[in-house]
Amino acid sequence: MQIKQAKQVNPRSVKGQSMIALVMIVGLVTLPLIGIFTFEVGRLHLAKQQLQNASDAAALAAVATLASEDNLNPQAAHIDAMQTALGIFKKNFVLSTQLSQTAIASSANIVPANGSANIFFEFVNPLTMQVEPISSPNAKIVRVYSNFSTLTAFGKFVGIKDLNVNAISKGAVPQLDVIFCFDVSGSMDDQTPVTFVKRKWDQNKIVYEVANASNGKAEGKIFDVVQPGESGSSLNGAEPQLLDQAYWNSNMQFTETLARDAGVPGLRSLNGYPDQGKPPGNFPPGAAPTWDGYNAFTDLVVNIDGNQTFSGFTFNGFRFPDRATLVEAARGNLENQSVYIQSKAYTAVSVSPQAGYQNAYQQAAAARLQPMKDAKDASTMFTDIINTDTDCHFGFVAFDGEIGTSSNSTEDWYSIDQDVPYGPVKPFALPVVPLDAAPGNTNYATVNGAIKSCVALGSTNIGAAVDKAVQELKAHARPGSVKAIVLFTDGQPTTPAGPLDSDPWTNARKAAIEARDAGIPVYTIGLAQNQAIVAGETAILNDTNSDPANGGIAGIAGHGGTFNLVTNSSQLRKTFEKIARHLVELVASG
Repeated sequence: MQIKQAKQVNPRSVKGQSMIALVMIVGLVTLPLIGIFTFEVGRLHLAKQQLQNASDAAALAAVATLASEDNLNPQAAHIDAMQTALGIFKKNFVLSTQLSQTAIASSANIVPANGSANIFFEFVNPLTMQVEPISSPNAKIVRVYSNFSTLTAFGKFVGIKDLNVNAISKGAVPQLDVIFCFDVSGSMDDQTPVTFVKRKWDQNKIVYEVANASNGKAEGKIFDVVQPGESGSSLNGAEPQLLDQAYWNSNMQFTETLARDAGVPGLRSLNGYPDQGKPPGNFPPGAAPTWDGYNAFTDLVVNIDGNQTFSGFTFNGFRFPDRATLVEAARGNLENQSVYIQSKAYTAVSVSPQAGYQNAYQQAAAARLQPMKDAKDASTMFTDIINTDTDCHFGFVAFDGEIGTSSNSTEDWYSIDQDVPYGPVKPFALPVVPLDAAPGNTNYATVNGAIKSCVALGSTNIGAAVDKAVQELKAHARPGSVKAIVLFTDGQPTTPAGPLDSDPWTNARKAAIEARDAGIPVYTIGLAQNQAIVAGETAILNDTNSDPANGGIAGIAGHGGTFNLVTNSSQLRKTFEKIARHLVELVASG
């Protein structure tokens, strides 16, 4: 029997077959897995990019909202910004899924449910880079944290079930440097309701007659009683009163002016003219002329009830039942029993002396000074809006016939009359708040304080105010910021004191040329308290005539500045709101 020999297997052939099998396994199993992994990585990258785009859009929407709202409340402004950002975010898609189910999360690390997203906001102080509460006006940077979750397409085959991506975006409100020029000339309280009183001694008591003017009883708005013409009156309801400025067309005279001219004791004097430091405490000397044949008066008091004829008012618990109480409180004769007796106020008033009566009168009077009160309220609202909506640094220039040099600048005036002169000399605020480019030195609170400190003073030097504002912006504005001047006045240039020209109108126009050459717009607000002044204000403030020789300040300065004519002080608030909106829109698009 023949035995066949077994066939020999080539080891190399076995090894090759194994390699082929391995390659087949890799090809059939591993490569698809690698492909799946690669696909999911690409999908993850796409999702992250799409989410980042949505977050960027939300951040931009948030800061654009902050920079275009007339909102005085930082918390409300930030809430509005978040809601606007959320609305924009929801319009976006990630991996073909619209983010319409997005909710605002309570922290940045919350992972949303599959198929949805969430968004979280932080508001950051740009100086400290610390997160601020949404109620903080110092939060000028918006951070947006977003998260999105979905199931993977094939990731479950490689052990990856869920896909979660996140993004962080940041937006900052724009920079604005603005100087606010605020007219504090004497006419700024011409719409104040007042009573001109002749206080005199009648045998055994003081009497308080309403003085006569050429057009009737001297009570009502200062402008209507005094009839000063289109430029307004330097007479003031509050100190410095400048009582000799009452004459104009009213033909009224301050009794101390008459006494000085006649060389006799005045009704405000105790021991002969001028006796200027004695009130409170003095009383009408019985031997003094009462000038009954003249339109004469001793006191000017504000009708703190707001009426043309005073009929009684209570303020912070202090009663003012009649004009006698107004006069004696204004003079300081109701502060204590001693001065109450010495001044003989006890012969006429029914209230009891009490410390704080004079201050109560002054506070109540300040609330009635018009248009000064409305102008102050509108101005501080303007700074509130700009401070909330932008990263703004403020400067401030109060002006009458001149301007100050610092936030503590004052002018000395006789409190009752400058011409006689009568009453103690007092310092009255004429603040200038310089612009500060240092990070965080916004001057917001300082400027608001300066606005509130202003009182009606003298004449009107518009050119000096605009020139100062231009120099401040040229020297101290931040690089890259948008610059602007806001000029508020109730008149037209009246003071030929320069600094650019001896003619007040040319002086103002040359200041506008300075602004034009520096690239700075001037937004002008002209409050026309009487129809006669409209033409003059329009001529010097308008934005339609850019001729340096005869144009308006806004038109000459150019660069988008506007002129705003206001015929009633109650309209000032909306006018300032409009300018604030224009400025923040200009900044947002700049």
